[in-house]
Amino acid sequence: MNAALLPDRAIVVGINWYPRFGDEGNSKNLEGPVYDATEMAKWLREAAGAHVTLITSQGVVTSKGDGEKRWTVQDLRPERGDVEPAFSELIVESLDLQDRNLPSRLGRRLYIYMAGHGFSPEARSLSLITAEAVRDIIVPNIEATAWVDWFANQLHFDEIVLWMDCCATRTFNYPSGKPLLKKTAAREDGRAKVFMGFASSPATETFEAKGPDGQVRGLFTERLLRGLKGHAADEQNNVTTSSLIKYMQNSSAVVGTETASTGEKPLPQTKFYERDEMLLATVLVPSYTLLVPVAAGKKLRVKRDSKEIAAVEVKDGKVVLPLTPGLFTAVAQGFSKSFEIGSGGTDHVDLR
Repeated sequence: MNAALLPDRAIVVGINWYPRFGDEGNSKNLEGPVYDATEMAKWLREAAGAHVTLITSQGVVTSKGDGEKRWTVQDLRPERGDVEPAFSELIVESLDLQDRNLPSRLGRRLYIYMAGHGFSPEARSLSLITAEAVRDIIVPNIEATAWVDWFANQLHFDEIVLWMDCCATRTFNYPSGKPLLKKTAAREDGRAKVFMGFASSPATETFEAKGPDGQVRGLFTERLLRGLKGHAADEQNNVTTSSLIKYMQNSSAVVGTETASTGEKPLPQTKFYERDEMLLATVLVPSYTLLVPVAAGKKLRVKRDSKEIAAVEVKDGKVVLPLTPGLFTAVAQGFSKSFEIGSGGTDHVDLR
């Protein structure tokens, strides 16, 4: 089959429970990663059309139709041995194709998303700590960046996307969870395209917080999904590497949220080590009715990022405009008001 017709692949991991990772008598459990991973898997399936392997503290769900596998002892899973097979199965699948004299390419793009505790063994590297960790003595982990580097040199995929909602605490005491694979460089045209986005810069932490609906989220993942669903769309209604980075670095934390520990709204600490340009999503643009206290016949000007995107004559106290999710300002003589278009909700905005 033509690789262009093959579905994208995705490996998504979210770990909430770390019952033995903390100091004696304390756990380092989290609240957001399982929810965030599940939401990311949903977007990857529905918007990106990817075949997803979802691995969380609750179990494993795949797009292959082989059902859901629940852990028997949930608070100690997934362990490193639960996550690595998702990567190795791709390699086995490719080798099987080679043995049958078929092209070994598995598809256009591989997505990797991980959320949980993490650490940075090297300046550019980031590892997800798995659930069976014991204090700071036994710290099994998956060095996702090392897996990306290996796949980037192979012919399995043309593009690789890595998003990690993990702390990047610098420590050299933990053994790095690099893949135990033969080092090869099969691509004659150089590395595959790579886009890496991390929730935190080296030696910094990331945050989770309650949103307006009370659900605890990773702030990085909340922004990331909002961007992918349209808030990061450019003037052509495309979400690309560059438009997503711009949105992630300029946007604030979740609207109306605050961290439970400090009560403050933390600022983004995102880091992007590799930025090869890719088309990540194309957004369908719905029309919205803006209700405004402006006289009929007057011009209403709508701006986004200080740039005017429309100037429309007001009729019967309203205008109708196609708008992608994002922050806007409506301006007319004697009137100015900011508003936000979300990825859901009603098809009208009352600015009166």
